[in-house]
Amino acid sequence: MLAKIDMLAEIDEPALSLSECFVVTSVDRRFVEFAGVMLHTLALNGDVDDVSVVVFCDGLTPKDKSHLRMCGGRLRLTLFEVSEKTLRQFDGLKTNSNWSRSIYTRLVLPDLLGCKDGRLIYLDADTIVVDSLRPLLNLDMAGMPVAAVGGVSKRAIARLKLPDETKTMNSGVLLIDIREWLYRDLSKSCLEIVRTQAESLRFFDQDALNIALAGQFVSLDRRWNVVLHSHADDPAIIHFTHDKPNSVRCQHPAQPLYLQYRQATPWAKKPLKSHWHKRINRWVHSVRKLFGR
Repeated sequence: MLAKIDMLAEIDEPALSLSECFVVTSVDRRFVEFAGVMLHTLALNGDVDDVSVVVFCDGLTPKDKSHLRMCGGRLRLTLFEVSEKTLRQFDGLKTNSNWSRSIYTRLVLPDLLGCKDGRLIYLDADTIVVDSLRPLLNLDMAGMPVAAVGGVSKRAIARLKLPDETKTMNSGVLLIDIREWLYRDLSKSCLEIVRTQAESLRFFDQDALNIALAGQFVSLDRRWNVVLHSHADDPAIIHFTHDKPNSVRCQHPAQPLYLQYRQATPWAKKPLKSHWHKRINRWVHSVRKLFGR
């Protein structure tokens, strides 16, 4: 058993000055377009003009950041570059051609924000917001640290070795009670799980969070995280899991809506990625791992 990780001692960023409620995402260069479109939809539809919006950045260029600010419009937007010292905590953690080290930022958000209380909505960069997020900010969380879309999956229970009938969730959209998260020390617990149970984690950070929570989360209506093969009559957040909406491979029925919103961003005229793009990404990732990068 590895020694418990003293993650908080490693974080050296100054605390951000934020309001009690805010929306957060985390992105590296591969997901800048998605984050830009998401911010555009958040500004149009999210009803969060009075909420601080934070993008944690891993290796973004000045041009990338300029594009994100343009997409954010009237949002109270902060772009926060995560230091290499913090990111080194994720060295050796499982990654692949789809998920880079920046996914683990999701597991330490309350610590990075430096807040002791309040509520945050985490959105994966590959989401779009199509209705007000105000109901989430006002949701009664009943003492739970997290709310998310989920349910009982026998396959997930067996793979993660959880007790029968334990709920699991998709972590692409999370509502987090910061005080309760910190009280339960979930950041340290999740990172320890990732390090000690890596071989059993198929969805990496999401699996770690499901193991740490063991079903102790508030179940949200499906409208808050509409993924491929799911449906909601009145969706609020659409999530492009699997093939992304800027690809010819995408089968999500909301792809045309994503492309419609993209027309108002710097990527309006960018062609869709070909069938070969995913294979090339896998090859590049394999080469980088071979050379320890």
